[in-house]
Amino acid sequence: MIACIGGAHIDRRGMLRAPAVIGTSNPGEVHVDFGGVARNVAHNLARLGCPVTLVSRVGDDENGRDVRRHSAGAGIETSLFTVSDCATASYTAILEGTGELVIGLADMDIYDEMTPELLTPSLPRLREQHLWFLECNLPEATIAWLLGAAEGIAVAVDAISIAKSRKLSRLLPRIPLLFCNIAQAAEVAGIDEPFPGVAVAARALQMSGARAGVVSAGARGIAVWSAGGVASLAALKAAPRDVTGAGDALVSGTLYGIARGLPLAEAARWGLAAAAITVESEFAAVPGLTRELLEARL
Repeated sequence: MIACIGGAHIDRRGMLRAPAVIGTSNPGEVHVDFGGVARNVAHNLARLGCPVTLVSRVGDDENGRDVRRHSAGAGIETSLFTVSDCATASYTAILEGTGELVIGLADMDIYDEMTPELLTPSLPRLREQHLWFLECNLPEATIAWLLGAAEGIAVAVDAISIAKSRKLSRLLPRIPLLFCNIAQAAEVAGIDEPFPGVAVAARALQMSGARAGVVSAGARGIAVWSAGGVASLAALKAAPRDVTGAGDALVSGTLYGIARGLPLAEAARWGLAAAAITVESEFAAVPGLTRELLEARL
């Protein structure tokens, strides 16, 4: 059983029909979907057959009710959601026709309300889970509190963005398993080069105290590190349609492998398969994701 704690909200993705021109109107089309890193990871894990509980906060509005309804319909346990007077969060992304992100706008102040005091009543239920997944939409104090409250439960943390990854700099030695991309790794580990090689980034995080984790670099692949050292893995071939959700899929597939008892480097191969499937989809969390699809991709 896995608990995913963090964002669950509305995603809006604007797809440009031509290369972006900054400072003027650009032709394109907008797709609206459900998102949030914790929600996407929970959705993928549920599709793969893992019992999963989602802990998040939504507004007392139609978007919040839709997020919760859709999550429950995907097989996710939603009884640990809480409701705020603030509006449900949203993420708006503008993407090139290649699927690469031009700019993203995160309206997510509601997650600052996910304090230790708010989550304390959920602890008995959370301690029934075998693995916790946390992400940096949570306040830094909440991440620190959850790392202490886990009491032997395996915990994975996702940096999710450069700005939000800064919350982890003081927490690295306490994080059992870290997920980030190379730009986030450079920020957290204080690497002067903003886009180092994945193996370089992994070693820097290890030297900074992070015990184990996965650094991703899109089509350049990933690096996995643990007490046994650093291993680089190539990305699987894919024809990208939309990169939104690829990082969440990498996390999901890796956690799925870990839940099956695989060592980290082998589990990460399942994550690469999930990421390849996701970038070829129009969805941030592929509705038809299955173990069989992952096996076929591998």
